[in-house]
Amino acid sequence: MSTTATPKASEGGVPTFAGMDAVEIKVTIRPDQELRAERAMQVDEDTADIRLIYFYETPNLDLFNAGIALRARLVKGDADDSTVKFRSAEMTSISPDWQRKEGFKLEADCVGDRAVFSASLTHRQQRNEIDEVAKGKRAIAKLFSTDQERFLTEFHKGSVDFGHLCVMGPIRVLRWKLEHENFAHELTIEEWRLPNGDDLVEVSIKVPPDKAAQARKAFNDHLGALGLDPQGAQETKTRTALEYFAKVCGKAGA
Repeated sequence: MSTTATPKASEGGVPTFAGMDAVEIKVTIRPDQELRAERAMQVDEDTADIRLIYFYETPNLDLFNAGIALRARLVKGDADDSTVKFRSAEMTSISPDWQRKEGFKLEADCVGDRAVFSASLTHRQQRNEIDEVAKGKRAIAKLFSTDQERFLTEFHKGSVDFGHLCVMGPIRVLRWKLEHENFAHELTIEEWRLPNGDDLVEVSIKVPPDKAAQARKAFNDHLGALGLDPQGAQETKTRTALEYFAKVCGKAGA
C-alpha cells in the first residue's frame, strides 16, 4: 500500500499529514532579533554541535526552484552524509519500497501559515569525500548513491547534469538542542554562518503530525514570551544562503 500525504483541516490552521514521520515547525529569526534570540536561548559556540553544509546547484537555482535539494554535511563527531530531498506543496504517493530504505524520511515543514511536504533519502559518506568534491578533486555525482540517483530520477521530471552544478558552501552551522522550563517541546537552534560573515538563525521544534496545531500555538506563544517575533524573517535560511552562493557562483563563471 502506498502512502499519500494529503493535508487535512485542523485546529489553528495547521494541517495534519497522514503517513508523515514528523512535522517540523520552523521560524527564521529576523536579522534585527538574532542577538536577542541567542541571549534568550542562552547559547554560545562552546556548547554547539558543529557541521559544515554544502549544496550542489545551478547558478540560477534551477533545482531549488523545482523543489529539489542536493546537500552534503560534514558532522563533527559523527558520520558525514549526502541527501537528496524533494519539497512540494502536495506530496504524491510514495512507494513502500522507498519507505523501507535506510535513510528515507517523509516529513512536513510548517513555516508561518505555509506547510510543505518533503521526502528525502540520505546516504553516509566516507571521511574526506565531501572535502575532495569541494576542492575539485572528486566529481559531485560520486557523493550520491545509485539509490539516490534513482530517487532523483523518479521524482524529478527534468534531468540533472551533475557536471554543471556549482559547489555552494561551505556553510558553517552551529546547532543546539535545548529544553526550556514550562515549554513541552525540545527546541533546536541552528546558526548558519556564511563566508561573508552574515548569520542566519532558525529555531524549530519537531512533533508528531497529530500534535502540530497545538504545538505551533505553544511555540508561537513561547517565542513571544522571549521577545521574539513568531512570524520571523521573510525568507528561509536555505533560500537566503543559496541566493548568496548563486551570486558568488555567477561571478566565478563570468
